[in-house]
Amino acid sequence: MTEKEIQNYIWEHKEEFDKFLQPKEFPEKPVKSPWEYSPTEILYYHIIDKYKAIWEAVQSIDFFGCEVSLKKEGDSTIRTDFLGAFEGQNGIVIVELKKNEQTERQSYTELLAYGNHIRNLFSPMCKTDIVYLLIAPMKERIVRDATINTLLYDKNNVCALIPSWKNDDVSTLKLNLWIPSIEEVCQISEGCFTEANFDVFKIAWDGLPGIWSPEKEGEEPDEDMKKKLNWLSSLAIQLMEEQGIHGFAYCSQAYSDKLRDMLPLTNSLILVAINPYKATKNRVLLSMGVDLEEANKQDTTAIKMLDVIPELENKYFDPDKEDILPYLDMSWSNILASIGFKIVKILTKSIGRDYVETSYGNFDWETYQHIYIEDTHCYNFDISLTGLLRDLFIEYSILDWEYIKQKGYEDHPIYDDGDFPDELIDIIHSQYYIREFIKRLQNPYYKWERYI
Repeated sequence: MTEKEIQNYIWEHKEEFDKFLQPKEFPEKPVKSPWEYSPTEILYYHIIDKYKAIWEAVQSIDFFGCEVSLKKEGDSTIRTDFLGAFEGQNGIVIVELKKNEQTERQSYTELLAYGNHIRNLFSPMCKTDIVYLLIAPMKERIVRDATINTLLYDKNNVCALIPSWKNDDVSTLKLNLWIPSIEEVCQISEGCFTEANFDVFKIAWDGLPGIWSPEKEGEEPDEDMKKKLNWLSSLAIQLMEEQGIHGFAYCSQAYSDKLRDMLPLTNSLILVAINPYKATKNRVLLSMGVDLEEANKQDTTAIKMLDVIPELENKYFDPDKEDILPYLDMSWSNILASIGFKIVKILTKSIGRDYVETSYGNFDWETYQHIYIEDTHCYNFDISLTGLLRDLFIEYSILDWEYIKQKGYEDHPIYDDGDFPDELIDIIHSQYYIREFIKRLQNPYYKWERYI
């Protein structure tokens, strides 16, 4: 039986496609208190909820195209097995059929290429306007990883079905939903979220008294000044999101006291993000049996690129070549720097001036919070999260709200003093709640342990 025969059979029975689909039970989220869920669990069941919604929609797919080839002038032809839509829902469904492991390796190359073409045809389309449906054995790790990554990091809508049959008879075709395991979804460990793994890039610029900061000593910034700084960090967050960075950003302004004469660059943009090389260092060290406290103390020279990619050790490998991992670690924050300089350069432009003096510095988040003149002697304005941190923050906040509404504050290890707001909206851009959240990712009992 060939792929073409399977394709033809599905098309002939497209009006009853749901009959091919076999019942499937999804993993149930365990019932726990909010602080008992690890970040890994939160991310996994968030993905499962999204995956379940796509699966339910697949059962009402309406096919409108088969063996559709699209060609741009001067380019090679790209082809998809089926095009469809979901009943009562927005979006185009792109379906790719692969019978065996050898052919399924190319599935995402083809799916995403076709998706890009469709988005060009219907420009401007967003990600949610396209659903990728893969029918394949799902035996190749590269295919399973691609499915997970496009769900978790790229935020694409993806669903995978495993075909089966008896005695090479296409009339016995069945499609079983592939559901990733928690181990497959989350290669992220709690050790990734330690504060030492968060790189900080801070760019400061002229106080510009009367425009960006108070004119007189002792005055507080007015609402217009606060808006300017919040708007600036808001654009920075958008650019971080576009780059797929997992972190947060906000603006600060030094107090308008005597220090301003010594430190005239009172306005600052603070960009913070998880350095993937530091996070990987922790993950590898933890897998080697190193405890988290010791792993946090080590820099990336504690491991080698071979520890991360052992397949490097082949006939082409040069053991005497300097390991590249520490260089990647040190240079990673350049992406934050490029965003910071771009934003400040653009949004401080004025018809009445040609130049704004700037300065910058690099830190890690753990260290930064203990530098008085940087993080304490200042106003810290609205803070926003990106990527996985935003997903985790929202999910944990909902769990906290549900718990506190039902059981109160008393036994909550973080909010036992009753400082969780009545209105959930009040935490979204809060310096206090987001900083508490970052600490919680590493250790939800950090408050209680201070007194032990």
